[in-house]
Amino acid sequence: MTDIDAALARLRAMSVDPRLASIDAAVLEEVARAGRSHPLSASVFGFAALAALVTGIASTALPGAAASASPVAPFGTSPTLAPSALLSAGE
Repeated sequence: MTDIDAALARLRAMSVDPRLASIDAAVLEEVARAGRSHPLSASVFGFAALAALVTGIASTALPGAAASASPVAPFGTSPTLAPSALLSAGE
């Protein structure tokens, strides 16, 4: 814990960077500039919504290839060699 306290004490003793004096004005200038920019029109959003709708409908309407999965043993051995199967085989 004393390492953190020593580091904070060194940080408190350091001088402040002079560039920080103008940071408020720079941030507010960028916020004002962003407010003056031209937003995207409604037609751009309409086109994006139409493209998303067409893509969604096409992906569900067009038939895809049938997927067939073969059973895979999760640990590399076949389930017939599992201890429970080997113990119950004698009954």
